[in-house]
Amino acid sequence: MAEETLPPPPTEWPELDDPTILETILEIIATEGAVERDVIVPTATLDTLGIASMDVMMILMGVEEKLDVYVPMDAEIAASRNLSEFISAIVQAMQAASEPAAAAGE
Repeated sequence: MAEETLPPPPTEWPELDDPTILETILEIIATEGAVERDVIVPTATLDTLGIASMDVMMILMGVEEKLDVYVPMDAEIAASRNLSEFISAIVQAMQAASEPAAAAGE
């Protein structure tokens, strides 16, 4: 069985409709992950920043609290290779969580 070849991880922050969401998530990572804001770059990994699984859970809880949306720890978040992918996965989870509410309001 051939191993799946992944493209290289992104080196830029994901483009979001609302750039304040990115800044909010970055601040939550800095606070809950107990890392300096200036080392939080798209190519950094959770490991290189010393962010453990418990810190990831605290970050997700911080996102839930600040942005009022439930973000479960799913396979995509767990498989993130760098912070750019991590934030993209969080935003996708946020969008998925808000879709049923939007559909119900139609």
